[in-house]
Amino acid sequence: MTATETQPDLILRNGRFTTLDRANPTATAVAIAAGRFVAVGSDADVMPLAGRATKVVDLEGRSVLPGLTDNHCHVIRGGLNYNMELRWDGVRSLAVAM
Repeated sequence: MTATETQPDLILRNGRFTTLDRANPTATAVAIAAGRFVAVGSDADVMPLAGRATKVVDLEGRSVLPGLTDNHCHVIRGGLNYNMELRWDGVRSLAVAM
């Protein structure tokens, strides 16, 4: 677990996290401050970091998946080919499309 002096904005506890850290492959709690993980570990490790303004969510044993953010996009290619590719704007049904 790593911690910071900043009180977390959010703590997710009583969950199931896969860390991909061989030394500590699982955790039950995480603390997040300013959109970044500041602590990962057991509920006993993370809960003492909570402040008065920290929102605490009990996950009731549920698993947590990371956000799946697509950071690989072809903006320029999409812009250059916008009018040359098949477009579905205004198509209201499959029958109309066919």
